Amino acid sequence: MRQRHRLRRASIVAGAGAALLFAAHPAAAVPTDTVFPIPVAGLSVGVTGLPSSGYSYLTATTDPDTPGVTRLGPYTGVHVHWRNISTGAAGVAYLDNRYGTSVETGSGTVVASVTIPDGPGYRILASTPGAGVWTVP
Repeated sequence: MRQRHRLRRASIVAGAGAALLFAAHPAAAVPTDTVFPIPVAGLSVGVTGLPSSGYSYLTATTDPDTPGVTRLGPYTGVHVHWRNISTGAAGVAYLDNRYGTSVETGSGTVVASVTIPDGPGYRILASTPGAGVWTVP
């Protein structure tokens, strides 16, 4: 008699588990943000002649819905030198949009460095490049 109760209890638990699995919605793939662990930093002199300094962590955002594309940002006025280690593709992206710039890096592991270029009206005295690694679906 006890064996029957054990079997009945096991079948109820298994049936409830199966019902939960079938009722659950599939997990949707969400964009992945990778913050570069090494920030880009610089010291510059503007048109006033006064020095200014700053640093920023760049973010690489990938989305499984757009494979092979990375959105870099939210920093403006920097160059991102990237290379896809998996495919050998490489390029340089100039970030001029504070909301992020989309770059077709291709799928695979991508490495990048971020540099500050000299610009009109200011001069870079010193800078350290930022760097990061991420995987593009």
